[in-house]
Amino acid sequence: MQSILATTTHSLAPIFFCITLGWMAGKLGMMPIEYGRALARFVVLFALPIALFLAAAKANPADIFNARILLSLLIGFGLTFLIGWAAGHLLFKHGEADSALQALACSFPNIAYCGPPVLVASVGSSALLMVVSGNLIVTLIVVPITLVVLARSATDEEHRIGIGRALWNAAKQPLVFLPIAGAGFAASGFKLPELAVTAASEIGVAAGGAALFALGLTLSGISLQLNKEVTFNVFVKNILQPIVIFGTAYLVGLRGALLAQTFLLGVLPTATEVSAIAVSRNIYRDRAAGSTLASVLASIFTIAAGVSVAVLLDE
Repeated sequence: MQSILATTTHSLAPIFFCITLGWMAGKLGMMPIEYGRALARFVVLFALPIALFLAAAKANPADIFNARILLSLLIGFGLTFLIGWAAGHLLFKHGEADSALQALACSFPNIAYCGPPVLVASVGSSALLMVVSGNLIVTLIVVPITLVVLARSATDEEHRIGIGRALWNAAKQPLVFLPIAGAGFAASGFKLPELAVTAASEIGVAAGGAALFALGLTLSGISLQLNKEVTFNVFVKNILQPIVIFGTAYLVGLRGALLAQTFLLGVLPTATEVSAIAVSRNIYRDRAAGSTLASVLASIFTIAAGVSVAVLLDE
């Protein structure tokens, strides 16, 4: 019990600290609330793409390209993305852009920030490779699809934007092409110069903290409500996604530590980067921030439950 409590605390304490710091900065007038959008753009355009590039480029291809793991995560992330997308259109009557951000809130787990402490404490240091595998699925498939939809919805002349142009607009985003380039380096066996890694890491390590601070700053300027839509998003992300991932992983033959690692990615809360993307583009801003915070709060229980299940699976 103490181990599970310690794992949950170590995973969530940095998140709560950085969000609270940003919230206080806004409430006390230490920083204008509108600066949250600039911070979010810094994360989306610079810090996060560089962090993901480095993670992918330094990974061992044989360890991260496990077909059964990638398939399980693809189905888990993809199905919850589709559920969020369908709910946005049919249940909450959103347009394309808002539905895409809602789908992202339902499917994008906070792998980079919460993944390492949860997986290492539950399964061991070898589980860090799962962080890279999960990020590959999100950044090479889920996020690009979202950006394609946003590109198609970014102008009043959306009917004139074909899928080719939308794909090109998405492909030009650092959040898409840098992780792909990193995966390419890993697959080719090319090792990045140590000096380049050290220099780029200074920006990459800022991604998590800056995104969380920006979320707190944004939250300080909105009236947070736990409405039906936020509740739905949290249910899909925190409860339905780990169930789907577990079921798929079991069906494709994963057992023991690999099953536990794959399953644990699903219990993580919504990634703060979802809110950063929403704020940076001023789309689905308040609901994305509310969903992210509510998911983090709910993850106090889902992470604890997930770690308990993972320990049993790994025995």
